[in-house]
Amino acid sequence: MPKTVAFLGPEGTYTDEACYLYAPKARRVPFGSLGLVTSALEKGKVDEAVVPIENSLGGTVIEVVDYLVTSTKARIKGEILLPIDHCLIARPGVQLSQIRVVMSKQEALTQCRQFLSEKLRYSEQIATTSTALAVTNLKEGDDRTAAIGPRRSAELAGLPILVGGIQDRENNVTRFAVLTTGGKPDNASNKTSIAFDFDSPDAPGLVYGALSPFADRGINLLKIESRPTGKGMGSYIFLLDFEGHINDPHVQEAISTLKNHTATFKVLGTYLRATDISTK
Repeated sequence: MPKTVAFLGPEGTYTDEACYLYAPKARRVPFGSLGLVTSALEKGKVDEAVVPIENSLGGTVIEVVDYLVTSTKARIKGEILLPIDHCLIARPGVQLSQIRVVMSKQEALTQCRQFLSEKLRYSEQIATTSTALAVTNLKEGDDRTAAIGPRRSAELAGLPILVGGIQDRENNVTRFAVLTTGGKPDNASNKTSIAFDFDSPDAPGLVYGALSPFADRGINLLKIESRPTGKGMGSYIFLLDFEGHINDPHVQEAISTLKNHTATFKVLGTYLRATDISTK
């Protein structure tokens, strides 16, 4: 029986594409929000979930990180790097000069600002809840309306792409995390994500004391950021990605030293680092 993988729907979104690339033979189940995706995983209704966790332009997806920090079950078991290739999609036979309305998710409209201002400066921009929904709505629209969405959404809807790659920046990449609530990290895993905070956040040298054990052991830090804990001003939780398996002896030594400085510590996942951009 194939495994069941949840993703942020509907079909045709970038998350759907990432989920398809990750598990083409799985039973993929769309949900209407990230909260519903993580709830389905937490309650055991699905085996895994594919969620966006970071964009090269927009930064961290806070809702996903907050879920990983608070969940007692979920962990990251893999990651996927997907290029964001925004396409202008329209009904068959429509020409660029006919378009007066462009629909898409607000983030997509913003990321295609230059193209829209140069090629469709007189067109009204209408925000939708997802890029895929904007494309689906074209079937009930008229020849003056176009949508910005992924190539997969155009393929699923059977609609032509007028112009591809209309995003302002070519290096627009989203990192998706594969989440699970079972099993153990694969022995080949070479990347670990952790979260921690401090008892006394105002004490001098805390961040240095937390990070120096990794530098002392030659562990490469891939990412560090902080976000408010919600406990009051000046209270932050730190998110750290680094190279290495959680069970590597030098990683265990670094973490043991780190824990001397922290109030809360959690491993968000140990998994295989994605080094190549995924494409269909």
